[in-house]
Amino acid sequence: MPQLIVPGSWRNATSGQARLELQAANLRELLEAFVHSHPTAGYRLFSPTGGLLDYHIFVVDGEQVPRMTPPEDVGLEHGSRVEIIPPLVGG
Repeated sequence: MPQLIVPGSWRNATSGQARLELQAANLRELLEAFVHSHPTAGYRLFSPTGGLLDYHIFVVDGEQVPRMTPPEDVGLEHGSRVEIIPPLVGG
């Protein structure tokens, strides 16, 4: 199964888990499985209408997914490693 690396600031939604293994064939399925198993994380990834928020960076097996690539077009394999890089803010 693909492995999702959860950002540190989101671990309150995963009871402290840093890595999750979720059944998915593509990035969209993985993100939906994550939200299904950890509903309190949903607002961090999806808009109220269900669209994927566009300000995250996704890294699959060490390669950044281009922003314009639909998540359903990003195939995952058994053992794929997916990282979510949330937006960074500062002053």
